[in-house]
Amino acid sequence: MSIILRYLFIIISFSLSAQTNYTCNKLDSLQFRKINKFIGKDNFQNYYYLVNNELLKQNNNQTYNYKNLALGKIDDISIENPLQIILLYKSFNIVILLDNQLNEVQKIDFNSINQNLIITSIGFGGQNKLWFFDSVSQKIGIYDLITSSIKFLSTPLKGNITKKMTTYNLFYFVNENNEYLSISIFGKIQKIGNLPPNEGFCFLDESKIIFINNGSFFAYDFGFKTISKLNISEKSFHNFFFKDGILSIFTNNKIINYQINF
Repeated sequence: MSIILRYLFIIISFSLSAQTNYTCNKLDSLQFRKINKFIGKDNFQNYYYLVNNELLKQNNNQTYNYKNLALGKIDDISIENPLQIILLYKSFNIVILLDNQLNEVQKIDFNSINQNLIITSIGFGGQNKLWFFDSVSQKIGIYDLITSSIKFLSTPLKGNITKKMTTYNLFYFVNENNEYLSISIFGKIQKIGNLPPNEGFCFLDESKIIFINNGSFFAYDFGFKTISKLNISEKSFHNFFFKDGILSIFTNNKIINYQINF
């Protein structure tokens, strides 16, 4: 089957399998003075975003900020653990750990650990550990914050990581071929599935995503291979994030929140 026919088959299958078994209720919208990039929201209802390469954390009562001019552009941010925010500065191969008030608590220079490492993705691993992806070896590993040591867990992967989600025991990631996989702390890699055609997505949980196709929102279940259209009116937006049942959509310095039930 040619590439064109395969692509048409995917589009036709996508259209036929679309369902509407999710309910979406608009909760509220929040106006922000200025946002360059919306990062997401934690389980304490704090919003994270970038303004001129400065990280801000905002709730109803306070706003915290962190900026490091010496390190330049922030390339990756992990907010899985709101008590330990992780920033990656690719140009310097440096990771910064922040506390819940965005105070710097630790600086990790991976050049001093191994000059052959180039870290392009980082995430919270629990128990004083960080997940990382090294673009030189194309391997996923664990960094120990106590011993300052690294341990590779995977063999070389096919392509770079485009998006990831981390837990204590698992590193979930999507590669350049739109394959969705996971790796455990014991090094076992499992392919979860292939992403449907999309113009952007976020993780709903370990087995589902929310994605955009032709201006509409859909949820895809990798286990059942079902696609469900979400009844969301917003058509123009910059990005979106899902956490604890809430889909937050960023558009024109405004964040619109939807409760997603399924």
